[in-house]
Amino acid sequence: MPWPVHDIEHMPMAPGENEGDKRLSTDGNTMLSLGLIAGGCRFGAGYPITPWTTIMEFLRTELPKYNGMFIQCEDELAAVSLALGASYSGHLAITGSSGPGLALKSEALGYASMAELPLIVVNIQRGGPSTGLPTSVEQSDLLQAIYGSHGDAPRIVLAPKNVEDCFYTALEACRLAKEYSTPVFILSDQAIATRLEAFEEPDLETHWQDPELDLSERGADFKPYPLDQLTRHSPPGARSSEGKYPVVTGLEHDEWGHPSGNPLNHEKMTEKRRNKLVNLAKSLPLPEVHGEKGGSLLLVGWGSTYGPIKEATDRLNGLGHKVGSINIRHVHPLPDGLGELFEKYDHVLVPEMNDSGVYGYGQLATLLRGKTCNPKIESVNKVQGISFRVLEITDAAEALIKG
Repeated sequence: MPWPVHDIEHMPMAPGENEGDKRLSTDGNTMLSLGLIAGGCRFGAGYPITPWTTIMEFLRTELPKYNGMFIQCEDELAAVSLALGASYSGHLAITGSSGPGLALKSEALGYASMAELPLIVVNIQRGGPSTGLPTSVEQSDLLQAIYGSHGDAPRIVLAPKNVEDCFYTALEACRLAKEYSTPVFILSDQAIATRLEAFEEPDLETHWQDPELDLSERGADFKPYPLDQLTRHSPPGARSSEGKYPVVTGLEHDEWGHPSGNPLNHEKMTEKRRNKLVNLAKSLPLPEVHGEKGGSLLLVGWGSTYGPIKEATDRLNGLGHKVGSINIRHVHPLPDGLGELFEKYDHVLVPEMNDSGVYGYGQLATLLRGKTCNPKIESVNKVQGISFRVLEITDAAEALIKG
């Protein structure tokens, strides 16, 4: 399967690589776009905003080559609504923006959670709030991605750690959206979006997914929202030979999608939507530990803090400390087992590019404390619009170790 574009630089073979190995050099937004195409996404809609726009332009050019389309809309509300329409019709769709645009999409994304539609939502984070710092990096949209809708509106949230990982994170987002019939958010940021990295070319023969529209006949026993199973919709055009005709709605509904105000039904449907994420968390692997598997300190990061945290871990171990580090891709739901991992270290420090907030902890650190009830979790925060320096992390780590 050839790459769909010709503006990706192919790098020469690195020392130690096998003959025939191919390397690419490109940026995060390009790899994220390629991952969406390889994962079977064929429809998208969006509106320009820095630093998301290059994804929109890439997909607008490339999706028609695969019988798909990307539409630039008049605003963010129209964009998310068009993407929802494509998902309703049985296709995997994508919409995206940066933080301000995601705020505008929030009401419609609540509909996606209630209707349980598979949808990819990309947020290339920048400094906020409001129009904030359009060309600077920040990680302050995590809680927005998880909780940015009224009511209980579960959604999956993933975060790539570098340019190469954008491809594989997009693949996983496509798989999870289809498997769990739910919105999946991808939180990248300005640092990954525009940074150039060289890495091994992905094997498209292994990862490529050709989407298929399931218009098979639904029988009398078909329910799009069964309480004891994952949601599976009947796209328009699929025959329903007998039984109740299934519908999709943003109102609370029964198992056929028909609006229902029954109190017990609402409670059971809320539990159904929540348990998709609870069950997903049980199947997620723990992040791989870099450095020591137990000891003085565990550094925990997400997104583009991966590089500085990894180097800080190596430097601290070189100074004689016993330090490990992890990068969390599955930021919601968090994988089970993190509590047991944290107990292997005396301290847990979470460097992230957002504010410590009213209660003294960054956004991921707050979630980790809620998940594990571990008082050892501490934050080191930076909101200058620039990435962490390694020295900033090592200084904070040594201060915590020395107590």
